[in-house]
Formats: sequence, C-alpha cells, structure tokens
Amino acid sequence: MSREHLEGVLERAGYRVTTQSVPYREFTVDTESLITSAGARVRVLMAQYAPSARVEGSIARVTASGCAPTDYPPGTAIAVAPSGACTTAAKTIAASETGVRALLVHDPSPVVDSVIRRQATGTALPVAFVSQRDAESLSGSGVLELSGRSSDATTVNVFAETAGGRADHVVMAGAHLDSGEDGPGVNDNATSVSALLETAVRLAPHQHRVANRVRFAFWGAEELINVGSTHYVTTRTPEELAAIRLYLNWELIASPNFVRFVVDGDDSDHPDVGAPAGPPGSGVVEAVLTQGYRVQGLPFRTADLGDIRSDQEPFARAGVPVGGAFGGVRGIKTADEAAVFGGIAGQPYDPCYHQPCDDLSNVHVRALGEAMRAMAWAVGRFAVDDDLDG
Repeated sequence: MSREHLEGVLERAGYRVTTQSVPYREFTVDTESLITSAGARVRVLMAQYAPSARVEGSIARVTASGCAPTDYPPGTAIAVAPSGACTTAAKTIAASETGVRALLVHDPSPVVDSVIRRQATGTALPVAFVSQRDAESLSGSGVLELSGRSSDATTVNVFAETAGGRADHVVMAGAHLDSGEDGPGVNDNATSVSALLETAVRLAPHQHRVANRVRFAFWGAEELINVGSTHYVTTRTPEELAAIRLYLNWELIASPNFVRFVVDGDDSDHPDVGAPAGPPGSGVVEAVLTQGYRVQGLPFRTADLGDIRSDQEPFARAGVPVGGAFGGVRGIKTADEAAVFGGIAGQPYDPCYHQPCDDLSNVHVRALGEAMRAMAWAVGRFAVDDDLDG
C-alpha cells in the first residue's frame, strides 16, 4: 500500500516512475517461546538468520561482556548476556566453548521493557533478544524454543527522476521504504519517506529546468542491512556509477527526543582518531546539508558516518560522495543536547525504535518540518550546482 501511494503521488506530479526488482533471502520466524521453570512466559524475539533449536536447562545471567568463555558460568544451558563490546556472533562462539546451547541478548537501556530484533548471522548458537527487565529477572531453568526458516524473496526499489538535467551529473536522494518487522515504522522511516516525497513534489514543476538530473530513491529491505541499495549499486555499470555525483540519505528525522544530526563526511578535523570518512567530496556535501539548518537559524550536531548504518554505505564503498541527516536512533540524549534541543536527557532519542509504539504518536512534528525544509534546501542546491571541490 505504501508503495502504491508513493508511485501514485510521483506520477501525478509528472515524474516517470521506475522500479527495480531486488532478490534477497527472507527470514520467517515460526516459533519463539521461553517458559521458565516457574511457569512464566518471557517475550523473546528470535534473531534473524540464527539457527533453530529447542533448549531445556539452566538459565544464567552473564555479568561481564560475554565476549570471553570465562564470562559464562559452567553448566549453563541458556545464557543471558548484554549487547555490545563484541559482535553477537563472537559471544556465541565464546559461550559455546563452555557448553552453552543458546544465547539471550539484552540491550542495557533506560527503556527497560523494549526488545529489538536484529540479525545474527554467523552465530554458533541459537540467539534471541529479551528486554533488560526480563534479563535481570531470569534465573533457574526453562525451555527455549526458536525456529525459523530462510526462503528466496523479492522486494522493490522505486525511483523517480527529473526529466531535465545532465544525465552524466546525477544527484541522488534517498530514504528506505520498509519498516522493521516488529513495529509500524512511522518514524523509522515513514517520516523521511514523506519528507522526500514532498521534496520531489515541490521540485516537479521545475524538473525540466534543473542543471543536474535529480534521482529520488525509495529503497526496499534496508532493515535487512541495506539490501535494496546494495543491489542497486552493485548492478550499476562503471559509467552509471561515475555519473552519480553524490548520494544523500535521510533516516528517523522526527525522533520524539530528537537532535538534528548531520553526518560528518569529512573526518580531517574530527576529534575521534580513526573515525570513518566518506569518499572525497563528502565534506562539501556535509557543508550543504548543515546550511539547510543554518538558513533556518537552527542548531545542529554532526555525527560519525558509522553512527547511522543505512543506505549511504554501499554508495560510500563505491566511491560516491555521501551525506545525510537523522534525528537520533538508540543513543542516549546528553544533558548538553537537552539544553540545546529540548527533550529529556538520559533517555533515547527514539524510545520506540523498532517497537510497536513507533506509530503516529511517535513523531516530533516540528522536527519533521524543520528537517523537511533542510532536505529541500540541499536537494535544490545540488540540483543547480553539484560542485564538490569546495
């Protein structure tokens, strides 16, 4: 339905809409259940692409990171470990060395009841995710049942581009159309899609007069780690890639506890040694994106390129200058950020990220409008001038 609405609006605005089929491996969960020896049913979300199993036995919580075999108590069948410090796959390898047969992972967070499903490829054990509240109360023994299956599937990328502009000077602007499996996905990422759609509609009457071709992209299967955008980039010819002057990406632009983040595409003056940098030209993209907030008299912050894992990544790997903006995801708002942007310090930027509560109530309407105007500024600027030499 979202795709049909999107295509209809773009076509009525006067764009030629095209699509690209994207093959991928879909993961379907059949069973995800944990029942403790006390008879309590605990909500667990099976990790995508992890092994299936039925495990019965003792449950033990790991107080360390879970990255070393010595972190796991001997005789544990089902271990409960915090996320972070190393990959989930690395935790399962360490746990398996001590005889653990399944791993439950929780995110230390002020939102103690949230559970976020993620991928866990390359794991040595079955994996599921639980809330922090449940992780802290789990003990004794229980029965964990996890079963899922992979199958071939197809999703779609949707594109609309201006009728005018140089074909060898393409400016791309994108947002992902899919949502996470466990929530409606209004902030993530309907807010960005709606803003990009409105930007396209506003540009449509001028599309024959732009100097550079503008290509709007609405990606499929971003939540499965940039499947749609990666397929698009890897299926371009060298000439087609060379024609893409830059790629702009937007994510979660109306987080309820927002900060206006602009991706730092140039780490030459970044305080963090080894912070990822975009391809040459990304620093100019960043400057234009920040100007979209400056002209509104609005404060903003920069964020490392790796802070928002999204559809700019395959473009950056291909050498295309990239940039983007977002309103904050799972990070915790600082006191300084609360003083500048409002909101609540010590709480996540989006407490409903990948949760059932990511609905229409999970949108900061003013932040959405501000980000939309900044988006339109950047797209319009690059539509008439794509000089990236600074």
